[in-house]
Amino acid sequence: MSSTLNPSEAVYGFAAWLTTRSEKTVMSASNDAAPIADLVKQFCETNSLPEISEHWPDNLIHPTGEVAVPEIVHNQ
Repeated sequence: MSSTLNPSEAVYGFAAWLTTRSEKTVMSASNDAAPIADLVKQFCETNSLPEISEHWPDNLIHPTGEVAVPEIVHNQ
């Protein structure tokens, strides 16, 4: 068994951690990104994940479209 997280495990693990915290985490285009960046840093450090590379934005592909979430009103 591996002692390090693979990338998918890290993403799922981070999401799982956020959903188990008693403090609400708000993320959207209209909110300050600093709190979530601090949580990402804390999660990465706790799990001994490597530092991001200088060119990480070039390696990232964002999904498109919106996921239907009950009780959430999307910008219109």
